[in-house]
Amino acid sequence: MRFTPIQTLFALPSIRSRLIAIVLATAIPAAIALGVMAATFYGNQKKQSEIDLLQTARALTSALDRNFSIGLNVAQALAVSSKLQQSDFAGFHAEAKSVLNDRFPGFTFVLSDESGQQLLNTIRPYGEVLPRHGNPENLRQVFLTGKPSISDLYMGGVMKRPVVSIEVPVWRDGKVAYALSVGFLTDSLTRILTDQRLPEGRMAAIFDPQGVIAARTHMAEQLVGKKGAPVLLQRIETATEGIVETHTLEGLGVIIAFNRSTETNWTVGISMPWTVVLAETLNQIALIYGGITVLLLAGVATVWVIGGKISRSIRALAAPAIALGTGAPVVVLDHGPIEAIEISHTLKAVERELQQYRDHLEQMVAERTAALQASNRELEQFAYVASHDLQEPLRMVVSYVDLLARRYGDKLDKDAFEFIGFAREGALRMSELIKDLLDYSRIGRQDGHPEPLDLRELATEALNNLRLALADSGGTVVLADTLPTLVGNRVELVRLFQNLIGNALKYRRPDQPPRVEIKAERDGTAWVIKVADNGIGIAPEYRERIFGLFQRLHGRNAYQGTGIGLASAKKIVELHGGHIWVQDAPGQGSVFCFTLEDKASLPVDMPSAQDQG
Repeated sequence: MRFTPIQTLFALPSIRSRLIAIVLATAIPAAIALGVMAATFYGNQKKQSEIDLLQTARALTSALDRNFSIGLNVAQALAVSSKLQQSDFAGFHAEAKSVLNDRFPGFTFVLSDESGQQLLNTIRPYGEVLPRHGNPENLRQVFLTGKPSISDLYMGGVMKRPVVSIEVPVWRDGKVAYALSVGFLTDSLTRILTDQRLPEGRMAAIFDPQGVIAARTHMAEQLVGKKGAPVLLQRIETATEGIVETHTLEGLGVIIAFNRSTETNWTVGISMPWTVVLAETLNQIALIYGGITVLLLAGVATVWVIGGKISRSIRALAAPAIALGTGAPVVVLDHGPIEAIEISHTLKAVERELQQYRDHLEQMVAERTAALQASNRELEQFAYVASHDLQEPLRMVVSYVDLLARRYGDKLDKDAFEFIGFAREGALRMSELIKDLLDYSRIGRQDGHPEPLDLRELATEALNNLRLALADSGGTVVLADTLPTLVGNRVELVRLFQNLIGNALKYRRPDQPPRVEIKAERDGTAWVIKVADNGIGIAPEYRERIFGLFQRLHGRNAYQGTGIGLASAKKIVELHGGHIWVQDAPGQGSVFCFTLEDKASLPVDMPSAQDQG
């Protein structure tokens, strides 16, 4: 036997040093992964912030519309007052003034004639000499059209402050005799913004149809009455809502979400500085970096201790191992670490059983078969990971194609835009296909154990997932009053119902909305679940083919899809010990049937297959 010189042994790295090197080596990909994660986290944080800002802008626009609507409704009610019809202006002055209170958003009512002369103003005693209306153009529109009108921001004639007014016509003898205005101070508009209690760092503003700032949560005294940022105003002219990255009038770099009312043409904008998004992201990343550093140091310390113990255990096993290799009797250790003593006992057992292993070739074949099955599972896992990693290049293709269209759009002709559209559509379709493949590969590998499940509850959950598709198609889904409780995997059975109902909504007839009916019938020891629809149906020769992977009976221009949904349904049913088939005729709808074994208590009033013919 050949032995390695002692000097060479001491020159080789020890187990302890190798383990420490492994721990440190894991820090390199961890650092790279953390960098990628930081970039992804920042993008996600930015996107979520944009969504939150846009939702807040919508809510504030609705609140603004409500205030204007309240003022309009009250003004229209006062415009038909009997006191006005009787020219009792003093009585009408008192009546209108009684409406003004803390709950009413307006601050004054003004009655003007066609020349613009104010006849009464509730913020002044009746009979006092009043100036002309501060917005004659808006007043003129009311007399010309006979319709209510909401003004832009203007300087009030009495208070000499920025105001907004809603003018409504006052009819007498079939013509517009006066215009009744309800005025809103910018303070009431600002109160709409402050009542929202925006998070720290967020700013809000209200813009009139001309893009003039009517209210603002920050620096209102300096900026109310001035036009908003040009980039924002350009977007407001072309879209009812959106996200803009620009600078505020005070020069602060921000993300702005805006929403323009389709009723009044007024706009609410919510902004957040870039520094806020960056600070929130950096705080999270700092916590992650700190945690990883602590874990790394703890790992090195733990490996140092464990490595020493492993080294001593291995050295204790050297003598029994050499004895087994040379054919000498194996001496069982009677001291040292318990692991070393156990292994020495194992070596002694190996010594006795080596001869017997020659008679167990068939067992070895079985073990190799098991290893092959494990290898197949690893290959399936590899396919899943590979498919998952394909998503990133596709996202890059879509991003760069979009960037090409935005940056060089003015230099591209119609054909180029069409080619860009083809490329983008193809990448998105490939992304959808990969996603479906990932879902298909996960079937049978979901977390959780089989449990008793109420199929009606699962079908209802699937319907909640499909509520947008239901709304778009105008379809209805009818569930039997009672569906059985069976044992299965919750996630996979919800996906089964979702795939079958989704197909029924997709392959519908163009002349009528889809209708889906789900019921169950007992068949011996199993249940037959039926999902029936009134769609386009499937010809008999395709009834087996449709359950194959990537099988489609229609072109993508006719119906979207990847051809994986029914293959997934079949795999789920078979993993639950059942089988699936279809009963239908072209043009008369389809009935998808699948069986599930009865392994749980069942309702006694469920109909059987024989009972229903």
